[in-house]
Amino acid sequence: MTKVGKKIKGALNRLKVGDDFIIRLLPMAAFLSLLGLISINISHSVDKKVHRIEELSKKRQTLEAEHTETKERLTKLSLESRVLDKARELGLQTPETRPQKIVVKP
Repeated sequence: MTKVGKKIKGALNRLKVGDDFIIRLLPMAAFLSLLGLISINISHSVDKKVHRIEELSKKRQTLEAEHTETKERLTKLSLESRVLDKARELGLQTPETRPQKIVVKP
């Protein structure tokens, strides 16, 4: 055998894994597996929360749009000209004199 072949064979002999080595590494492998499972669980939990936030954001945008439309409709309905037209339809008339202000003194 050549010198390089002997060195490779010697390195392979030193790298052989025995039963005692495997048993010694089992607790560390179990711990790393547990950490991996915890990491996966946390990742799924975060994904669920992100989807929930997206749903709530869409719902909020819908409610904001509805609020804006309702506010605009209310503003149009409360214009003085519309109120006067509605009052005339009901047979009400605008008063000729202003109402008197009542002041209560303590």
